[in-house]
Amino acid sequence: MKAVTNLLNENHHQIETPCYLYSVSQVAENFSQLKSALGTELIYSMKANNNIDLLMRCAHHLTGGIEIASIGELNLVAGGTSEKYINNPSADKKFLRAAVASRSTIIIDNLTQLTSLIEFVGKRPLKPILLRLNSCVLKQFNPEIKKIRADQFGMDWDTACQAIDICKSHNTPLAGFHLFNGSYQFTSNAVETAMAAKSIIQAIETRYQQALSFVNLGGGFSENWQQSNFDFSAYREVLASFQKHISLAHETGRGLMASAGYFATRVRYLKNIEQQQYAICDGGINQNFLLAQTENSFRKFKTPMIWSSKPHTQQQSCIYVGSSCSKDDVIGKQDQHHITPKVGDICIYDNCGAYNASYTLSPFLKLPSAKTYIIE
Repeated sequence: MKAVTNLLNENHHQIETPCYLYSVSQVAENFSQLKSALGTELIYSMKANNNIDLLMRCAHHLTGGIEIASIGELNLVAGGTSEKYINNPSADKKFLRAAVASRSTIIIDNLTQLTSLIEFVGKRPLKPILLRLNSCVLKQFNPEIKKIRADQFGMDWDTACQAIDICKSHNTPLAGFHLFNGSYQFTSNAVETAMAAKSIIQAIETRYQQALSFVNLGGGFSENWQQSNFDFSAYREVLASFQKHISLAHETGRGLMASAGYFATRVRYLKNIEQQQYAICDGGINQNFLLAQTENSFRKFKTPMIWSSKPHTQQQSCIYVGSSCSKDDVIGKQDQHHITPKVGDICIYDNCGAYNASYTLSPFLKLPSAKTYIIE
């Protein structure tokens, strides 16, 4: 935040709002801290933030590679040197062909993907694949797994066994498997997931009759994972008991990018309706859908930090709204103990580096997309 405010102090007339501001140094710090806490390699999930300028400047920090969920994402980074993992349950032959051509590691979600891949690969070199296992497999191998929300991703154990047999009969190289329990779920089942993974490795190697080499234990880290009470030291001890020939990794999007990004929007107008002040901003739900909290049954709006070119100390409650004609375009709220904004002030929201820029409604009303600024 200090770097953001320094930038505004120096160049606020040149900063176009609404905009996102991303900190390269914060991405690097988050990556280093999480990788150290886990004791494994760390794969970046590109869907959290696919801004290519940011990724290019952070590329040398993302040592574990990038997980890619669409051919559009692959096209952005196809020429890069980072290890690439393709993971999409609807990946078709066109996407799979591009993945093979880019020397990516393909994470197989279903048997049709696997057979399609085998059909067109032929004698072309194929990097060893990974099988995506549905979370129900964890419960099968470890009854101590706590409740996990059912989802449509990956294979159950019977289907995974068929996939292993197909790989074996077609000499398709199999590196290992990929797990995921869901967003924000890492601390709930991390140790239990690891224990299940150890048993799964043994079962697959017995059936495949070859050693595996790689396991992705998933992610599910929150934006504030550093503040959790999770015992990372004890978790590292569990991972240290894995077979030495298995390389372990985790993946993260939100845990890496969220705290490295800020959303800024200017106050255009102020108005009062029955003693309630509203700040009408030039950016809102169109550029940052997540701030509007429309998907939550109980909305807990964020309070922005107010940057102003002129000091002012008056305090008043205020509701911050965007520039669309939607009643849901409410992006912030403050009580009477916060500084009252003025026209021209800039509202800055933290923890907006993951999903905020991409998971949004930019086509609505043809309003402008948010600009992007990279802070070293």
